Amino acid sequence: MPIIPSLIEDELLIDSAPIARGKERTCYLHPADATKVIKISIGTESVQSKREIDFYVMLQKRPRVDYSHLPRFYGTVQTNLGQGLVLDLVSDYDGNISKSLQWYLKNGIELSEAESHLRVLKDYLLENLIIFNHDMYSGNLLLQKTSADSSKLVIIDGLGDVVSIPWLNRFPSHVRSKIERRWKRFMKRYYNNPFVAGRKRPGARTDLGSSSW
Repeated sequence: MPIIPSLIEDELLIDSAPIARGKERTCYLHPADATKVIKISIGTESVQSKREIDFYVMLQKRPRVDYSHLPRFYGTVQTNLGQGLVLDLVSDYDGNISKSLQWYLKNGIELSEAESHLRVLKDYLLENLIIFNHDMYSGNLLLQKTSADSSKLVIIDGLGDVVSIPWLNRFPSHVRSKIERRWKRFMKRYYNNPFVAGRKRPGARTDLGSSSW
């Protein structure tokens, strides 16, 4: 699916409260499609939005893409609040909007369950060469309940790369090494998370950023 500059010519009216807010962008439910969200920059420009668009442009050039842990991107749209990115709404099987891993850590998810999901996510990133930014944290991951007994992590923010020599990302070995390094940093932040640090399981490993995961 090619990237298009705008999904519709007319301006979309957004008059609902945001469902999420970050440092650079605010996320709203799409007023004309309940299965989509619109990310709109706070201010005139968002580095995150540009990085994310570049990431999806690169991704859509691939012959096959596994979106099992990513929302799909559908282009941009003009709204009364500015231009926004249109992506899938990540929701649970019961229709509720999925909550972040950070929310579940705060509310007492078993660390063994959280780390099991993180293992699956890391394998996905390495297998599919999905680059994420160095400042990704547990608030960028939604724990989507796909049924009453199953769930998975979905990355909704922090995708893409900011490097001075982007052509090196053409080499899978280079990308995998980058993912390993950034994952290690991410796991360090995870273990320093106040909702994790105080309740580590006895004997739990603290090197889960290693390639032995």
